[in-house]
Amino acid sequence: MRIYTVVKRMFFLIVIAVSSVSCIRPALIIPDNLEIKLRDKKSYHHYVKLVNRAMAKDTIALRELLMMNDIGDAASYEHGDILIQLLENLGDEHYSKVLSSIPTKQKEVFLQSYFEAGMDIRKSEYKIQIDKEYPITFNELEFDEKRRRIFISSCVCADRLN
Repeated sequence: MRIYTVVKRMFFLIVIAVSSVSCIRPALIIPDNLEIKLRDKKSYHHYVKLVNRAMAKDTIALRELLMMNDIGDAASYEHGDILIQLLENLGDEHYSKVLSSIPTKQKEVFLQSYFEAGMDIRKSEYKIQIDKEYPITFNELEFDEKRRRIFISSCVCADRLN
């Protein structure tokens, strides 16, 4: 009888441990389209872990998030929004230091688009100009003059344009 009680307690502890590991809460809200896309690719938990580690100033996790290039569709807007939230939470210096380690091609092909999409998704609530409040990060994104104008206009809250 005593062995049965010990086995029962062990089983209960294992169930609790497995449950708590599988229910990692994200430090930032992962929007619906992005969550669905990540779950389809079976990478939702990995993404949440990266976001949580990045929020704790883990440069490797932030770099991995910045290097993602297979998001696609509406989820890319939401991934862009996550990248912007990380910038706001981590600050210009930390974020730009990690961003400086990203290859130029990745910045030009994916990151500029993710940032523009993220700004577009939040246009009505976004109250800053990214080039003014996060100048090091903005410069690190290496915009040519034409893209710079497009990006700045997408990064400015509609209220500020008038």
